[in-house]
Amino acid sequence: MFNQRDQADGLRRIMGTPNARMISVLAADGQSAQSWLTNLAASMAGPEQRMLLIQATTQLKQTPTLQTVVLQKTTLNHSITAHPLGFDMACLSENNPITPPLSVNLNAKLDGIVKQLAYDYDTVMIEAQLDSALGLPLPMMSQHELVIQMGRDEEAIKSAYITIKRVCQQYGNRPFGVVVTRSNQAQGQQYFLRLSQVCKQFLGVSLNFLGAIPEDDALRKSSAMGRSVIDAFPKAQAAIAFKAVASSLAKRRLTPSNLALA
Repeated sequence: MFNQRDQADGLRRIMGTPNARMISVLAADGQSAQSWLTNLAASMAGPEQRMLLIQATTQLKQTPTLQTVVLQKTTLNHSITAHPLGFDMACLSENNPITPPLSVNLNAKLDGIVKQLAYDYDTVMIEAQLDSALGLPLPMMSQHELVIQMGRDEEAIKSAYITIKRVCQQYGNRPFGVVVTRSNQAQGQQYFLRLSQVCKQFLGVSLNFLGAIPEDDALRKSSAMGRSVIDAFPKAQAAIAFKAVASSLAKRRLTPSNLALA
């Protein structure tokens, strides 16, 4: 867990190089992806992989958020909690998504806090939601890896295309990773190819297929149990699929070489 007194962390800060790989995940339909990301984080975490998942919001008012850290209502250490499955968790804001664009001052401070956390983890995965000005909540999100999560239907292709187009209009063309949910691997590949073709033709954007997550009763059962499918049903098709997506992410870097990594 986040440790302000860790000696290795202190050395990294002196050297001035953040340690973490930063990945922002956007749900194409604009809905919360918290339960989906919890399963993915559980698949990516391990003894040699320090993992932090930053959710967009929390429904628990008593849980300190990174926004309350900025407002000096709590400390950074108190805003980080350890998940039983081996990764740490934090939330950007309370109750409702940050839909209006943040003030310049709040935006810069929140961005700085997330960058500070990058010294303490191997991977930081953030649930990203476009604000009402169609921008990403934090500037650093546009400088690192972006993953789109989409469903398996015609509307999902349209929503994913619109989301990618809006991000590119704001920050320039960049590669995206794509995960197709409610789909087996073959179905997901088909829907990905259709999205990839229109993005390449009309936006000049390249996409990378990271995998598909099938509909699975094990997902509903594990959610009702308050557990990850990886932990509750490790041999379920969904659990195997999440591990495959985690493996794809481990093998691929989706950040353009000309963008700063810090």
